[in-house]
Amino acid sequence: MLFSRLSAFLMSDAAAPLAAPSWRQLIAFAVPVMLAALATPLMGLVDTAVLARLGHPVALAAVAVGGSIFNVVYWCFSFLRFTTTGLVAQAAGGQGREAVVLAGLRPMLAAMLGGVGLLLLQQPIAWLALRLLAPPTEVAGLARQYFDARIWSAPFTLLAYAQFAWLLGLGHSRQVMLLQVLMNVLNAALAISFVSGLGWGVSGAGWATAISEAAASLLAGWVMLRQVPWPQWRAAWHRLGGMAPWRQLFAANLDIMVRTLLLTVSFALMTRSGAQLGTLTLAANQLLLQAFMVCVSLLDGFAVAAEVYGARAIGAGSRSGLVLVVRRCGWLSLGWSSMLALAMAVLGLFYLPLMTPDVQLQHMAAAFWPWLVVLPPVCIWAFFWDGVFMGAMQTRVLRNGMLQSFAAYVPALWLLQRGFGNHGIWAALLVLMAMRGLLLTLAWPALRDGVGQPR
Repeated sequence: MLFSRLSAFLMSDAAAPLAAPSWRQLIAFAVPVMLAALATPLMGLVDTAVLARLGHPVALAAVAVGGSIFNVVYWCFSFLRFTTTGLVAQAAGGQGREAVVLAGLRPMLAAMLGGVGLLLLQQPIAWLALRLLAPPTEVAGLARQYFDARIWSAPFTLLAYAQFAWLLGLGHSRQVMLLQVLMNVLNAALAISFVSGLGWGVSGAGWATAISEAAASLLAGWVMLRQVPWPQWRAAWHRLGGMAPWRQLFAANLDIMVRTLLLTVSFALMTRSGAQLGTLTLAANQLLLQAFMVCVSLLDGFAVAAEVYGARAIGAGSRSGLVLVVRRCGWLSLGWSSMLALAMAVLGLFYLPLMTPDVQLQHMAAAFWPWLVVLPPVCIWAFFWDGVFMGAMQTRVLRNGMLQSFAAYVPALWLLQRGFGNHGIWAALLVLMAMRGLLLTLAWPALRDGVGQPR
């Protein structure tokens, strides 16, 4: 009975009609996206909480370093999510079922090849990453254990990026939410069993994440086959040839790869800068970054709504539809980010004692918690416009905006850290996000005026 109900829910069609979405439809789409997006940082949060309860800051710092490596590596492939959602949504707006299937097959094939490549290159990747991050010796050894376990899910993790993006592009946000929740529950159960029960320590946290990511990808494949029967996928497979679609996909992917690589390097530089201030500061920043990533996931819901519904409007050639989507999602983003800022102010009273029994670590992290209250209303515009331009496949704008913002971030991080210590590290992150939001806001009129124009 439980399985049948779960199956019915996964198969339900949550996609909104192609007409201009109402406020209610945007909220109904965005809320499951937010809950789904929470799964990824919550997986890291579970690992952090389980290890922090052991009372060893070194183990917590090791997960911070290992997680940073995977953030950089996997986020280099996050174009599989971003470009796939936009392409599928545009295809759904006016190109037909076969175009929708092809828009999913190409990135899924790229994901599998990329995942196998990561497995083959795992040794040099780990060596180079640890040399660049330069953690203390005792942290580096444990971080390598975490990496060696988690890397084995690489093909499934990247495949899941494309699978979830395909479902989101069709508007199936509830299915993606449930898949992410199931992955998170499995990770929590395995992390507790492996780390606390079997005593595997840091490597147990890595294996828990790897197994749960692989299971989520397999279940997503089953959902996709229920949405589109296997014969249609097999028929579309023979039409994957031709350079033009692949050229379009990889041109956009290269732009997104540059944008995402610079963004993840920015967070890796934060980790490196924190490590220079000592293991305790590195562990404190790990607690704060996990909370920030949860906040980012909650901020991203209306950005994805703007991406999907904006792409549909663009696919239909409707400038007025695009403007309506952007205006409504913009107001919703503003209100929601303000509410999140207030929520973070209150959450700070409960989060740190819940995450670690180490009083010294709690006090260290609490000193920098106000940055998590200030960041949401600033970050929201970078995320919101990311969604709009992703849906329009205007990836060059995103790349150029990130290049300029990163050029401002690096000297800001260097100067502010030396002048204000760890406060300076967080202030530099604020500079990065503010620059991104401002530059993309300035690029909006050109995007708006180009919709509906002959190419």
